[in-house]
Amino acid sequence: MVMTEKSTEEYLIDIFKLKEAPKDKEWQDLLEHAHLRTFKKNEVILKQHLRFTDVLFVAEGILASEFTMKDKTVIGRFFTPQNLCTNFDSLLNQTVSQYKVVSMTSCKVIAISASQFMEYYYNGSSVGKILRKIVLEIITEDIWMTNVKLMYQKPEMIAFMQQHYPEIVREVPYKYVALFLGITPEAYSRILKKGYERTLLKS
Repeated sequence: MVMTEKSTEEYLIDIFKLKEAPKDKEWQDLLEHAHLRTFKKNEVILKQHLRFTDVLFVAEGILASEFTMKDKTVIGRFFTPQNLCTNFDSLLNQTVSQYKVVSMTSCKVIAISASQFMEYYYNGSSVGKILRKIVLEIITEDIWMTNVKLMYQKPEMIAFMQQHYPEIVREVPYKYVALFLGITPEAYSRILKKGYERTLLKS
């Protein structure tokens, strides 16, 4: 059986979790300017100290924001399918990004220019409403994840990742998940081997 490649519109419908595509001019404008891009595993998508010129919507695969200073590397967050990937500080203030974005797996993203994103976000109706909802979801998720890192012990954090982000635990190399959690790869591996399975409920 031959698998056909999805269209940009089909990817966007999946990413935005829509039952059907809007029929207005704003949606058609988005389709005209959106571009599908593919990246190999471990490819640098955005280098540190450069400005974000595009906003990315993850269609397939996993990306991560990586910050390095004085030989210390930290993973800020992972971007999984249906996530929006950008640096809002760089986007809003037109400054260079303090971190780089790297593909943890092979991936596909839909890209639109930062200027178009901001126009939709501030002035859009159909697409604008979708993007504003996505940004609120990102803020909520970031607060949730920050609380987990502050309140949970390391084994609990790993159990949390296993429950809520199984694709990251399954597909991303140990060292990157460990960097995200703030532990060594060896400690991460030991905790996994102990089979820590405490059930954590999202509040």
